[in-house]
Amino acid sequence: MIVAAASTLQASTGMGMALFAAPLLALVDPALVPGPALCAVMVLSLVVAWRERGTLDIRMLAPAILGLLFGTAIGAGLLAILVGWHLAQMFAALILAAVLLSVLGLPIRAGKLFLLLGGVASGVLGTMAGVHGPPIAIVLQHEPPERLRAMLCTFFAIGCAIALLALAGIGVFGVAGVGRSLTLLPGVVIGLAFTPLVAGRIDRRRARIAVLAISALSALALLLR
Repeated sequence: MIVAAASTLQASTGMGMALFAAPLLALVDPALVPGPALCAVMVLSLVVAWRERGTLDIRMLAPAILGLLFGTAIGAGLLAILVGWHLAQMFAALILAAVLLSVLGLPIRAGKLFLLLGGVASGVLGTMAGVHGPPIAIVLQHEPPERLRAMLCTFFAIGCAIALLALAGIGVFGVAGVGRSLTLLPGVVIGLAFTPLVAGRIDRRRARIAVLAISALSALALLLR
């Protein structure tokens, strides 16, 4: 149910799945993040990116993808160092940081430097918490809605794939993680099926407020558990 609702949201607006789903999934079972959650986001993002491919500007995304590679390496390195720590609490703190970034909505334009820095920040956050969205979304916030959906979902698909490889490389994501990922994929299918029914009825502003509120409350519950 969590993944289905989050998938409908992202397929309709271009983002929100990981930020909405990751803290709730962590409350259900901490083993569902970051690896299995990243798998679900990757599958959904590939579908939406293909649907919106006509408005994609991959050359504009190039600096962000370069930054993503560096950020993923940093995030994987930090996770390898922090094995054995209270990762659930650290994950909750990262989610709260992502919510804060989204709330601030910094006045940033999509220049090469900010795309590079946004890619680095997204790589770190995505690898460690399964949430790539807020940093790169802030950089791309002024793009037209159709292009924004295409570019974000392309970025998420690439970011999730790289993060999963990095997590597998440090031994954090393996066969058990793949099995857990498969249990989430029916939710992605259900979410995509419902998207045409609700896409035109979703108020982007209200949906954003709801996602941020649910994410913050879920992270706080995880932090205090």
